[in-house]
Amino acid sequence: MRYAPAQFAMLGRRDSGDEQCRLWWSASGVRFMAACTQLEVEIETEKSDQAPWIGVLADGAPVARFPLLPGKRAYPVLAGMERSVSHEITILRDSQPTEDETAPPVVTALITDGQLQPAPARSRLIEFIGDSLTVGEGTAGPVSAMEWRGVWMSHMCAFPSLVSEKLKADSRVVAIGGWGVWRSYDDQEAHTLGYAYERLCPLNPAGNHAYGFDEKPADAVVINLGTNDSGPFGRAADQEAAAQAIAEKAAELIRLVRGHQPQAEIVWAYGLCGNAVACALQAAVKKAQDMGDGKVSYLALDDCNGDLGARQHPSRAAHRRAAEQIAAEIEEKWRSAP
Repeated sequence: MRYAPAQFAMLGRRDSGDEQCRLWWSASGVRFMAACTQLEVEIETEKSDQAPWIGVLADGAPVARFPLLPGKRAYPVLAGMERSVSHEITILRDSQPTEDETAPPVVTALITDGQLQPAPARSRLIEFIGDSLTVGEGTAGPVSAMEWRGVWMSHMCAFPSLVSEKLKADSRVVAIGGWGVWRSYDDQEAHTLGYAYERLCPLNPAGNHAYGFDEKPADAVVINLGTNDSGPFGRAADQEAAAQAIAEKAAELIRLVRGHQPQAEIVWAYGLCGNAVACALQAAVKKAQDMGDGKVSYLALDDCNGDLGARQHPSRAAHRRAAEQIAAEIEEKWRSAP
């Protein structure tokens, strides 16, 4: 049987009124229940230098990962399954968008010899805003791998996926490796997540337009930014002025997020790869609190301390530890909310 993705829960940031399952960002995809012996997913992809990678989870656990080839193709996802047993299946984009894409991959059909049904709805939604740490760069592949390629990135192994599964929440990711809250790793003022947050998906020409923010509001927003800003900060001739600029941009991002996610707990989680700009970020959080926002906080993450995977980025184990910290923080805030 052939099913349309629109029959099920489509995940990730989406354009208003779009019924197609476009995979703009990491974690974009579709979730459903499957009782079958085999399952294929049909995906249409434009040619690009960087092959997008797809991840597959069964009941929240990663079971498959593969790259996409240009054109419309059917890819095997499951085989040799027990038809009488139903599992929750999630098919998602496992690598971040890249600038050489002309359009996002589109899931056009789910093909199976069994039955697919909607998965139980998840009442909570967590939004993750960040950089290469949030997209899971380095969580796939060998420690020796240093090329900047999608094959070494995996959302399924990164803290946003782990937090969402632990809290049984949906996730929405807006994250670009190398970008920052103030400046990117290479000192580009335009490459900030404040700009990206206002766009559907600025890396892709088809998505470089204003985002409508008419989807489900988030119950929590995790901002993991500052790691890339630390490079330009360290090179700044006037570090006091640079710290003030970072604090101002961070406060601006908090206000921007709050304007679109009025009820969300906002957690700025930082420290997985050093804490060079921690004081500036803490100042931004305190400013928001002093202005009356009681649902914004700062979470100091444990440093990975050299526990690295590919691309000199934190390992899977480091992401698991960060996920435990973040999940505990969000869970406590939800528990104590009036």
